[in-house]
Amino acid sequence: MAAVGAGGSTAAAGPGAVSTGALEPGTASAAHRRLKYISLAVLVVQNASLILSIRYARTLPGDRFFATTAVVMAEVLKGLTCLLLLFAQKRGNVKHLILFLHEAVLVQYVDTLKLAVPSLIYTLQNNLQYVAISNLPAATFQVSPKPSMDPEELTGMGTGVEC
Repeated sequence: MAAVGAGGSTAAAGPGAVSTGALEPGTASAAHRRLKYISLAVLVVQNASLILSIRYARTLPGDRFFATTAVVMAEVLKGLTCLLLLFAQKRGNVKHLILFLHEAVLVQYVDTLKLAVPSLIYTLQNNLQYVAISNLPAATFQVSPKPSMDPEELTGMGTGVEC
């Protein structure tokens, strides 16, 4: 039976009980706050270095790479990363991974087809970003307004599936 403590919070008694302090919002520990700020700093550095490196590579004299190739290779890398994470989630069992992928992609083909529209919009958006980076100074591109919504939100086809 749970006992009601001060302020209306409940605390479970017995072995394996979870303290309510960890469940209440606003009680993040110092380690969580530190991790949050480290993550923010890493993302800022990653985003700035990505823009600068793409800008540098796209403005070099000579033959340039195709933006579509860069976008496709980035998506392949993301896909392989997701497969690796799913493989780890299935505890290294290839059979369970294949069954899961078969169920998620082929059996539920309607959901797979629903993801085609946002993914095509996302690919177009990434290609246009390469065009913008090639034609604008890096600082202008970095501070220019970008869509605040994901392509899935624009099409209303968010599926709730995350990798």
